[in-house]
Amino acid sequence: MSDDEAGRIVVVRDMGLSHREFFRSLQPLEREWQCQIRDDGVVIDYDGGEIEIILGKEGRRKIATISLPRTEVRFYFSGLSALQRKKFFHRFDLAYRRGGG
Repeated sequence: MSDDEAGRIVVVRDMGLSHREFFRSLQPLEREWQCQIRDDGVVIDYDGGEIEIILGKEGRRKIATISLPRTEVRFYFSGLSALQRKKFFHRFDLAYRRGGG
């Protein structure tokens, strides 16, 4: 976790999914949060603050003979406390577990 030049908290995750899978897993959260979908991610109005999620380039992770999708995902938090960020990730992680949330 770090700060960017705009003073936002930045969290970077290497996620085992494609862009298509990211947007599909986002669908349940769109019913709970105000989301502005973009080609490269989403902006979420969350609990009085804002979260901008930006997807990096899709890649592949090779493990022996298996090739899995991977995407670097950057989360930019504005106006949210550590507790609010923790609650966000709890719900986000539930939605992005295999099998949904």
